[in-house]
Amino acid sequence: MPRKILIPVDESETSQQTSQAVIDNQELTPEEIILLHVVDIHPIQRVVPDIQKKMVCDAAEKSGNRILEKLAKPFQDAGFAPKLILELGPPGKMILKVVEEQAIQLVIIGRHPGGGGLRDIMFGSVANHVVHTVMCTVLLI
Repeated sequence: MPRKILIPVDESETSQQTSQAVIDNQELTPEEIILLHVVDIHPIQRVVPDIQKKMVCDAAEKSGNRILEKLAKPFQDAGFAPKLILELGPPGKMILKVVEEQAIQLVIIGRHPGGGGLRDIMFGSVANHVVHTVMCTVLLI
């Protein structure tokens, strides 16, 4: 069975640096890479009237797919054939869900600068959540 690596991606500089680190070390990567983009619709759902929620979720999904395809291009240009997954929901929970559903062996995730310490204790961070909840190896960049 081929080893699977999950790389959560977004449009941040941290995510771009993480992606570039994987591409630069292509010879170390297994056969299957999965790129995951999560659109956190929870804040949107709190302010959007019920009648418009489906329309907003559909638009978020469409936008999320465009972003995911854009973020996959550098991997494709480097010779990877990543599997693309889009999830709607809280990023930490969705990453855990995909790790379990896809039998992921390694998560490579970037940590945004400026976090840590009290900030992570009070508000959490996606990377911190992933490190402490997934049941596989996590490489934090």
